[in-house]
Amino acid sequence: MIASVRDVISTAFVAVAAALAWGHATGADIPFTDSARVTAGLVYLFGLGACATFSAESWESDPTRKRWYHRIGSLLSVVATGALVWALVTGATAAVVLLAVTVLVKWAMATLRHLLTKAPVAA
Repeated sequence: MIASVRDVISTAFVAVAAALAWGHATGADIPFTDSARVTAGLVYLFGLGACATFSAESWESDPTRKRWYHRIGSLLSVVATGALVWALVTGATAAVVLLAVTVLVKWAMATLRHLLTKAPVAA
């Protein structure tokens, strides 16, 4: 298992992002959730913060090789950025929800990988 304290910190970032998106989608009385544009910006920033703190003590047998999870993670980042632009341009709640779901999927994928990957044996 290569999970670390960073995973806990990023989980907190994602939880805040999900709470903001939920608050906007349901009309809950949560600060900064009245506007889809503001909510999308905050969800994106918290997702970005999660990604920045999320990297486990990386160990890859071949660091230059792009694995399937790198490719999917990159694709999810493009989707998240597209959802942010969509939300900023139109102010659509659906864009905020798509952005939050994308952040949650990326978090779940990375967390599972960190929990299931065996730590390298010390040489």
